[in-house]
Amino acid sequence: MNLEDQISSVFDLQKKHKLIQKNTDATYRIQKLKLFKKNMIDHRIEIEQALQSDFKKADLETDLTEILPVISMINHYQKKLKSWMKPKKVRGGIAFIGTKKYISYEAKGNCLVISPWNYPFQLAVYPVLTAFAAGNTIILKPSEFTPATNRIIKKLFELTFEPREVTVIEGAVEASSLLLEKPFDHIFFTGSTPVGKIIMEKASKHLASVALELGGKSPVIIDPNYDLAKAAKNIVWGKLVNSGQTCVAPDYVMLEERQKEKFIKLCKDSIKEFYPTIENNSDYAAIINQKNFDRLKGLTQEAISSGAKLEVGGNFFENGKIEPTILTDLSDDMQIMQEEIFGPILPVLTKKSYKEMKKYINQNDNPLVTYVYSFDEGFIQNIRSGTHSGGFSINESLLHVASPTLPFGGAGKSGIGRYHGHYGFEEMSNIRAVLHRKFEAGTKFLYPPYKEGTKSIIKKIIDKFNSFL
Repeated sequence: MNLEDQISSVFDLQKKHKLIQKNTDATYRIQKLKLFKKNMIDHRIEIEQALQSDFKKADLETDLTEILPVISMINHYQKKLKSWMKPKKVRGGIAFIGTKKYISYEAKGNCLVISPWNYPFQLAVYPVLTAFAAGNTIILKPSEFTPATNRIIKKLFELTFEPREVTVIEGAVEASSLLLEKPFDHIFFTGSTPVGKIIMEKASKHLASVALELGGKSPVIIDPNYDLAKAAKNIVWGKLVNSGQTCVAPDYVMLEERQKEKFIKLCKDSIKEFYPTIENNSDYAAIINQKNFDRLKGLTQEAISSGAKLEVGGNFFENGKIEPTILTDLSDDMQIMQEEIFGPILPVLTKKSYKEMKKYINQNDNPLVTYVYSFDEGFIQNIRSGTHSGGFSINESLLHVASPTLPFGGAGKSGIGRYHGHYGFEEMSNIRAVLHRKFEAGTKFLYPPYKEGTKSIIKKIIDKFNSFL
């Protein structure tokens, strides 16, 4: 069977099954989630080996960033899913006497999940399990850049779900193009903003709803009164997890000129503490492939040749690893300040005040997250209220993404929609309004022809509502 026929066959199978899947109860869905968790833990070593093969990623980093977030999510759903699925009563008013109103959370139907390569296990599995918990059928198209991880994902899904519930379709651009021709009810995409625009355009042909988890240049602002050593250590950690190939990694830092020299030294010390060596350090991940390695090398070389100063690092190794690199004296027209870096290169910019920092953020597209390091509530509030971003994190990098009770998503060009926890359940659900007349009351008096008595009643209702002003 060729790829086009395979996709059509699976799509038709799931389309026939979607109403059955929609009506599964919480017990069934939770049992499947628990079974996936068991299978995942049983095959933990294989997952670690797959990430090592695709990324040269440390086993512990795989546990922390790929496996534990999924376990946390499933545990949260085990506790909450039953209550989330219950219809929610809505209080009425005088115009709704005799009716019962409630909100029913129902599956959207057939879902397509297109996942990225940077966290190839978590960012594939997490939205698929979320969509399943909401009662949908799902086709997953993982990135072709991570073949070893794709194999273990496919194995785990086949051990847990029926093909009419969840199926993995592998392939490159051709597979995505063929899938996007199908009339899915919902499309969930994680990746770059340019590709996100294509996804949205394709979805519009079928009026499919979309969730686009994209990226952007996430800024860091450091209050001049904050402990620079603590900020430097936390920023370096957040920047270098997965060698910077993280959508919410700190993209660039802004601070006052008088802080720059000390901050760079502290960053250099933290890098040395975390990664005493780079090229053959098993704790430090490689860049996913040659294309992205060359892109990062090109960004660095173009910046330096255009006047940027290399403060730390700058070595690019043949095994795909890049030395943590810090650049200063950058200008806005350099390519590294035009696009999301997605690697272990950190630009450090100096600004005269927090007002200049806010202005700089606002002249660019909305970032996925804004980071602020400060204990001054006025400073924090000023930055938060004066900027836009998908998330806002204070004195901590990356950690907000790990919470199953916080919504995760972008704003503007950094994304559409939210997931994680209940927000993901709602994202994958059709939030259906239901009105049920329990007994005859008064709508008959609204039928034409309109009488003086009807006009009098409506006037009284309006006057009643007006009393709330």
